[in-house]
Amino acid sequence: MNQKSIEHIALYSLVLVGTLVVGVLARQFVLSKGVDDFSSSVAFFATVIVLMAIYASLQTTFNQFLLPRIEAFLLRFSAFQTMKNHNDTVSVPEAPTIKDSNQATPDVIESAPTAEETIFGPSEYEVMRTNSIAKKNRAIQTKLEKVISYTKQTMVAYMSEEELNRLCAYIVEYSSGDTLQKISPVKVDSQLKSIDIMHFGWNIGKAFGRKRIHTATFIKNVFAHTLRDLEISTIERKMSHTESDSMIKLDKKLYKNNTIEHYPLLFNSPYP
Repeated sequence: MNQKSIEHIALYSLVLVGTLVVGVLARQFVLSKGVDDFSSSVAFFATVIVLMAIYASLQTTFNQFLLPRIEAFLLRFSAFQTMKNHNDTVSVPEAPTIKDSNQATPDVIESAPTAEETIFGPSEYEVMRTNSIAKKNRAIQTKLEKVISYTKQTMVAYMSEEELNRLCAYIVEYSSGDTLQKISPVKVDSQLKSIDIMHFGWNIGKAFGRKRIHTATFIKNVFAHTLRDLEISTIERKMSHTESDSMIKLDKKLYKNNTIEHYPLLFNSPYP
């Protein structure tokens, strides 16, 4: 039992004794007036209860209203402030130890990785797969840009700007699949013959690594006007022939190692 508990017990004992003494005096006073014993007993208990209620009310009022103001006034004096600080230190001797323990615990927890970080962190496989896919996508994009550059370099003299842009759009679509949707054939200058279109198709098909049948189908649909007299099977068979004179030549440098190496980019954007 600490010092404050002893003080509270002593205080309440004194109050209770004082209340009982006043109650006894009140009972004696009532008896002296000729009242019976029962009424005097009622007067005793009523006095005790009323006095205890008055004490409780006064104590509450003092603690809530008067004590803070008195303490604030006394704290203005250095002697009382020093005394209060000393009492607070003595009454809670283990506070610094508890504080140090609480401060040390978070450091240990923060330094250790959580189970969630260990379980859900990216694995080596995921990192390698992500890097590999990114590298592959960059290679595909670079190849497409070079094919578009070659197309513009080769066909710009034989097509209108609108037709050339549409051709580039078809090539972009063809680079991601073997079939195209809603094709409107492009027109080229009459200087270009069917062998020129077949050579052009062979070059871009090799650059994309596509099969001959896929490339033959693509150029048959896109250049339907120029290749109207040829079947897809014929185009597939003759597209790499070099017997006839042509304006567009087969160029092994273009699709060497399945890439395009030597045609510069003519425009700021690789495709419209």
